Amino acid sequence: MKKRLMAMLLSGAMVLSLTACAGGAAPAAPAAEAPAEAEAAPEEAEAAPASDTTAAEGAEIVLTWNEVNGEGYGATEGAKAFKAKLEEVSGGTMTIELYLNGTLGSEQESMQGIQMGTLDIFRGNASSLPNYGAETIGVTGLPFLFSDMEDFNAMATSQTGQDLLDSVDEADCGYIALDWLVEGPRQMFITQATYDKLGSPSEFTIDMMNGLKIRVPETDLMVNTMSALGASATPIAYAELYTSLQSGVVDGAENGVTSYVSNSFNEVAPYFITDAHTFGCGVILMNKDKWNSLTEEQQGWMKEAGDAAAAACYEFNQKQEQDVFDSFEELGITKLEVPDLDKWQEACQGVYEGYDAALVEKLASSNY
Repeated sequence: MKKRLMAMLLSGAMVLSLTACAGGAAPAAPAAEAPAEAEAAPEEAEAAPASDTTAAEGAEIVLTWNEVNGEGYGATEGAKAFKAKLEEVSGGTMTIELYLNGTLGSEQESMQGIQMGTLDIFRGNASSLPNYGAETIGVTGLPFLFSDMEDFNAMATSQTGQDLLDSVDEADCGYIALDWLVEGPRQMFITQATYDKLGSPSEFTIDMMNGLKIRVPETDLMVNTMSALGASATPIAYAELYTSLQSGVVDGAENGVTSYVSNSFNEVAPYFITDAHTFGCGVILMNKDKWNSLTEEQQGWMKEAGDAAAAACYEFNQKQEQDVFDSFEELGITKLEVPDLDKWQEACQGVYEGYDAALVEKLASSNY
């Protein structure tokens, strides 16, 4: 139903759209955390610079990978699978030093570090990449484009998914995109005070979004999406979100359900809205110069490792998301369904302007 509606809306909006492609390297611009990130205290590992090793035959290559999340998170499971597979296929001549909990920096610092070559690998987010010069892949973050995690994964594992990864290299902004790390949809949650203010509804309709202060990452796409839905988009650092919800600085926020619970946001915002407005899926990014220093065989090993990471992340997130939803009653979380999703989708049509309309329609119709 969502796909059919989106295809119909898009066909009427195509004449308004402009093709957006990266025309070359762009300077790094501030961006927010990966949409599903979970801040945590750094592990005891000290921050380390990117490896200076080269791809000389027979030399051991150690690559640094920074992940802003900790244990028990899909992207972390993907990174571990990448490391194990790389060591296996390379016979131990290549390995990954994995740093969790943002030990080597925030998302913004990591994205810039990859561009500058001070970090080798980072799990960035497709929705944030336009802020750093890779425009085309950002189309996947448009609102209401995919119906569920399985739908996004079908795209990610298709030729279209590979073409979007290749577009990051073609943008020539310092990154190589090795593979997707598919996550679940981003949805919204509101505080008790907000729920009371709205009259304690049993479901959540688009008119209830009007004027709500909703925390968003500092990306144009997310700000535009929340604004289109009638909310007051409020960019706030992820590390400050819990206290911002607790103190009433914002009425609500949006994120994936696993991060919502793992960060205990449910304690201060116990009403979860199942609107699934976008998918903030991860992308394994590598410094382009480092990639080019590898031999063709080593690059092949890296791609094999990327496939292993993608599979592990997807499998983990599928199970984890269902487990979290199953725990709602125990955790005292109230799930609010959205009965007028067609109105939400229609309200967001203006967000599509400026994107390649043919590509958008292709994704919306699942024509991968």
